Amino acid sequence: MTFRELLEKYKNGTATEAERAMVEAELEKSEAIADYLAEGLEALEEGGETLSDSGAEVKKVKRTMNRRLRRTALWAAAIVLAVVLAVQFVVNPLVSSFYYQPNVRTVGQDEERNAEAAMRYAAGDDVEVDLTALYELLVPGQTPMDVQVDAEGFGRYTLTYQTEDGLTGDMLPVTQKLRPGTYDTQMQSRWGNYELGWLDFVAPASQEERESGDEIDHLSQLPETSFVTAWVHFPEDLTCVQFGQLAESYDLDRDNRIFFRWAGVRVSDFNEDTGRMSHFLGVIPEEAAKEQARVSPAWETYPLFDYHQYFAENGFDSIGNNRGANSGYQMETHFQSVLAYAADRSEAVEALVGTIYEEALWNFDAAQSYVEEHGVRIGGALVYAEPKALLRMWERGEIDGLSLEEVLPSRYSARAEFQR
Repeated sequence: MTFRELLEKYKNGTATEAERAMVEAELEKSEAIADYLAEGLEALEEGGETLSDSGAEVKKVKRTMNRRLRRTALWAAAIVLAVVLAVQFVVNPLVSSFYYQPNVRTVGQDEERNAEAAMRYAAGDDVEVDLTALYELLVPGQTPMDVQVDAEGFGRYTLTYQTEDGLTGDMLPVTQKLRPGTYDTQMQSRWGNYELGWLDFVAPASQEERESGDEIDHLSQLPETSFVTAWVHFPEDLTCVQFGQLAESYDLDRDNRIFFRWAGVRVSDFNEDTGRMSHFLGVIPEEAAKEQARVSPAWETYPLFDYHQYFAENGFDSIGNNRGANSGYQMETHFQSVLAYAADRSEAVEALVGTIYEEALWNFDAAQSYVEEHGVRIGGALVYAEPKALLRMWERGEIDGLSLEEVLPSRYSARAEFQR
């Protein structure tokens, strides 16, 4: 019999004495268990109120701590941002200002601020003007173009540009890293040309020597259609006017045309005591500079640095019939301005060229002093021509030294301007 059946018998009074005693004993147990459970529930209720109060305090503390942490994090972020901004906009420019800054504009005119000046000449970053001057003085037959500057901070820069070959028009990419303290190891092999100084040193002293040059023999054996780059040396230094007249005479002679692309201006003499050769700095004749970019410093400070200034101020009909002499006068002023500009830009010269090699080659202050004392005297030139034209110049005694630099199959392998 189950306890439920036994409990029914207890309810209807049919249970035996023993069964009644058993049921009452079980009911007593159940009552004790109920009392125990009731006491437990009361304790849980009291404890729940305490926990609830404690949880509120914990939440309050957490909110306070979170606010303080957020405030601390914001201050930390603000401090970090302030440091970054200070480094970027204060420390970095301050440090960079102690070194050469190729990407600033201090030597030209800002096109946006002066529309009138922008119509007259092109303004660019300082490095564009610096490279224009240095390539003309030191690198015959090459023109820098498309100069880009990547500023890396704290006086460090990477320059990328192209150089255009004057004969073929071929473009050569150039990358140059500017690092303060290591300027002396940068790119010096690109700068300077000693060929004209060597020709000046070995120029024949007699007619017999002049008639037996190896280069002349080589030149005479080339096909008539060849088109060459050559260095020529003059028996006597020419003034700019004399050079302009000589260049004009060969420009007008369509059968023996010679293109004079770079003239070497003497800036030091041969030193018998040290054996140091004469040095020459370059000047590009007006005719050869027509297609160059019009990047220039202020015309007022460096007149005719850009040949276009002459035509902008005087008109294209101002040269007249005596074009050679007029071009010579322009070339003299142009060279003096380019040289003066380079002398004024010693920081740029150190960064772009360096000082590790023989200083006399690009000691522009010394070159200025020499030119002021002796005048602008041209000892030779870099020319493009067919062999017969150079042989004619040799036979007429207009040159006493010649060195071949490059030989093309014909003028049609050169730039279009030489094919006409």
